[in-house]
Amino acid sequence: MKPLSPLWGLCLAFVVTQAGAGVPGEFRETGSMGIARVDHTATLLPDGRVLAAGGDTDPAELYDPASGTWAPTGALNEARHEHTATLLPNGKVLVAAGAFGAFNLQTRYSAELYDPSTGAWTFTGQCVGGGGGAATATLLPNGKVLKTGGYNAQSQIAPPTYSNSAELYDPASGTWSLTASLGDKRAYHTATLLLDGKVLVAGGFDGTTLATAELYDPATGTWTATGNLNEERFQHTATLLASGKVLVAGGGATNAELYDPATGIWTLTGALREARAKHSAVLLSNHKVLVTGGRNSSGSLATAELYDPTAGTWTPTGTMHQSHWRHTATILPDKQVLIAGGGGTDARGAELYTEPPTPPSLLNISTRLHIQTGDNAMIGGFIITGTQTKTVLVRGIGPSLSLPGALTDPVIEVHGPSGELLGTNDNWKDALTRQQIEDSGLAPTNDLESALWGTINPGAYTVVVRGKDNSNGIGLFEVYDLDQSADSTLANVSTRGVTQTNDDVMIGGITVGEGTDGATAKVVVRAIGPSLPVAGALADPTVELRDGNGTLVAFNDDWKTRPDGSSQQAEIEATTIPPANDLESALVQMLPPDRYTAIVRGKNDASGVGLIEFFNLR
Repeated sequence: MKPLSPLWGLCLAFVVTQAGAGVPGEFRETGSMGIARVDHTATLLPDGRVLAAGGDTDPAELYDPASGTWAPTGALNEARHEHTATLLPNGKVLVAAGAFGAFNLQTRYSAELYDPSTGAWTFTGQCVGGGGGAATATLLPNGKVLKTGGYNAQSQIAPPTYSNSAELYDPASGTWSLTASLGDKRAYHTATLLLDGKVLVAGGFDGTTLATAELYDPATGTWTATGNLNEERFQHTATLLASGKVLVAGGGATNAELYDPATGIWTLTGALREARAKHSAVLLSNHKVLVTGGRNSSGSLATAELYDPTAGTWTPTGTMHQSHWRHTATILPDKQVLIAGGGGTDARGAELYTEPPTPPSLLNISTRLHIQTGDNAMIGGFIITGTQTKTVLVRGIGPSLSLPGALTDPVIEVHGPSGELLGTNDNWKDALTRQQIEDSGLAPTNDLESALWGTINPGAYTVVVRGKDNSNGIGLFEVYDLDQSADSTLANVSTRGVTQTNDDVMIGGITVGEGTDGATAKVVVRAIGPSLPVAGALADPTVELRDGNGTLVAFNDDWKTRPDGSSQQAEIEATTIPPANDLESALVQMLPPDRYTAIVRGKNDASGVGLIEFFNLR
């Protein structure tokens, strides 16, 4: 078994963190640029302003998010479009290569630096590798800039030539030098800095559309081929996801695909709702990818869509006020996205996209009850959805509970989706992953308590908590999500056990973590009894939900009706997970970040085997 982490705490206390899909985003118009720009660049400066440069013109301008207006700044020494722009560690902006003119198209090889403190541009060396328009520039961890590929042109009449050159700009000396050449000539490709410091170059055009990809290693200055894309594409986008994978979208193909640096393999993921090229893509703070505009056989687009790495799907989001392609998209400090210029309705137009709030996700889930023997042990289950592995911690707690009759020596076992035993633990310090448990900051406080740490795939898991040597007592089961950045979600947790009275009722807990903009988590809580196929099932369970202060948030006896007699049947059925028996209980709640407790009792103090469940509907 790969080590487990605290997600196995089906003691039904749970934590909800804000993550996942929110309400659809919206676009609103902001101040227009002073000059029409197509194939320009936009660079977020350290002071929060945005520098727009080029677009086959030499004047540059600055966008001020505070006022929503553009103001002129120093002009480039040479007009250019399809160039690169890179914010350097010293706060200056490096603009390099590109092309100028339309019918008399010619390429540029010069480079200039913009100084935000003076608003002035100064030449800085000359690109030495060839490749003017539609090249890429990537800031490396060592502070140098890697420029790759591009096309060379003398006019629109003669066909362009394509470059496989790669070169490095050194800000310390202001000079360019060659590094090893790409394996393929290419322009209109993408270059992505990976988490390990290597650069992934993918796709592009050399007279034909490419599906090849290669990796640059700054440590050796060499290129190596890596897995081919599933589809040829150019004028596409590549976005580094929080998981470390790279999402490639558009560019003559509707299907999107993911590159996994660990394996060097490309796999198809959800298809875009609309084919598009020359669009933009940015990674939002909620780990989703916003794609805007572009062009296809129907013309320029005003549509936008969101990619959810957890589900691997695309969904539409707000429509822009005008169509944009060959435009720019820049994430501002307040998380809004500035869309500016490009071909389409108005090459001066600009608008802002407001990111949907990120709803909370479940950080921790636990359940406490009186653990007996045999089928009346505590049996918990949880489901992880998504595409990425998740690191979790599972704990079995007893001696440290400040309760009479606490379980003196809990033992836990974890079973995988096929029922296979993944791991078992009696005393947590004996675990093979003791160091990881300690490093998590969630080690049990008593040596007799149990814990398992591990990294597991999406799927359904079962956790059993028993007393050593068939002992009885009040115990706590907990599961912790230790990897919120993964493209996977703790979506459902349940615990089954004997529900008694007083301190021996079933008590579950969740923790809701922080999201964005006050977003809340949509959580369903169910208390199940009559529909359980076991002897001695709880005949009529009730459920109450309390917040971190102990204040009652909601109560339910029979799921179709609320305490005041009004019907909630339609609301519960809309979740697609209504209880199977009318006597069972359910709640649907929008929960802000906090720690919550759910208590399951038998009506009229009845006892029996009950089940408590939490579903994160995001």
